[in-house]
This record gives sequence, structure tokens and C-alpha cells, in this order.
Amino acid sequence: MHAVQRQLHTDHYHLQRLLNCLSHEIDCYDYDSHENADLTVILSALDYVHDYPDKWHHPAEDVIFCKLQQKDVKECPLIEQLKSEHREILQATRTIYELFNMAAEDCIVPAYQLLETTRHYIALQRQHIHKENEYIYPLMNKVFTDQEWDAIENAVKIRNDPLFTRQSKKEYEMLYHYIFDLEAHKNH
Repeated sequence: MHAVQRQLHTDHYHLQRLLNCLSHEIDCYDYDSHENADLTVILSALDYVHDYPDKWHHPAEDVIFCKLQQKDVKECPLIEQLKSEHREILQATRTIYELFNMAAEDCIVPAYQLLETTRHYIALQRQHIHKENEYIYPLMNKVFTDQEWDAIENAVKIRNDPLFTRQSKKEYEMLYHYIFDLEAHKNH
């Protein structure tokens, strides 16, 4: 497996873990929840999504998707849909980030709006990842040569994940530990 390919697969795994964390936090806004949501965790998670998946992961996939479309694969309509979803996810990230920033600044944002918007966003992300993992990532293995992967790696320049690396960025350190603590708690 080529380095970009490996990174994209790893990113999907990490993003699913982050979405589980975000889902746990957003459930605290449900009317029957006995827990309070941690706005710091939510804002940090959304900042990470904007900083890494929206700025590196999806643009890297878009480069690959264009190369797949140039090969005129039968999945071209799905690839076009996934590229469109990248733009939709980017906009949804911005919208949710603005809503939670407003809440953090003590503006009145109805809990149902935070719940509905974020749950839709999480579902969109999960469906998107599933389609890529199920249909497009296996296709990449079949159609690209080693030389094409080398060209892709030169075009997208791998960027270290600022959250899930050994030396995560300081601003994500708390989120990193929160995710691991939440997973450990759920496994007991």
C-alpha cells in the first residue's frame, strides 16, 4: 500500500473515532440527557475537522478522484457525488462551528438546532466514509500503477495528522486524551 493510500485509510479510522466522540457530546443536548456537553471538546473536534480533513484529506481525495475519472471508470457518477459531498461537508463544518461558537459566546442557540444539525453532519460524514471505503478505495488498488501512485504522492504531499500523531499539536492534546478516555470508558 502506498503512503498516501495508507494515510487516507488511517484518516478514515481516526475520523470515525472523532465522530464517535462528537456524537457522544452532542447526545448531551438531548432533553433526557443527564450529562452536560463539553463545548471545548466539541469546538476542538470541529476545529480539527476544518484544519485537517477539510484542508488535506478531502483535497487529496479530490486529486485521486480526478485521476480515476480520467480513466473513465464506471464509478464516475459516484466519484462526482463524493466530490460534491466534500464541498457539502466543508460547508456543514463551517455552519456547525459557527453554531457552537455562538453557544460558547452565550448566544441563544436552541438545543434541537445543535442536535439536528450535528446529527445530520455526523450521518453525512459516516455515509461518505462508508461509500469511499466500500467502492472507491478498493478501486484505487485495482486501477493505479506504482508510477501513478508516485505521481499522486508528489501532487498531494502527505501532511501529518495534527491530532492522532505521537506529537499531536498542543491545541489538540486535550481532545486526543478525551477520545482515548471515552473509548476506554466504553470498553469497560
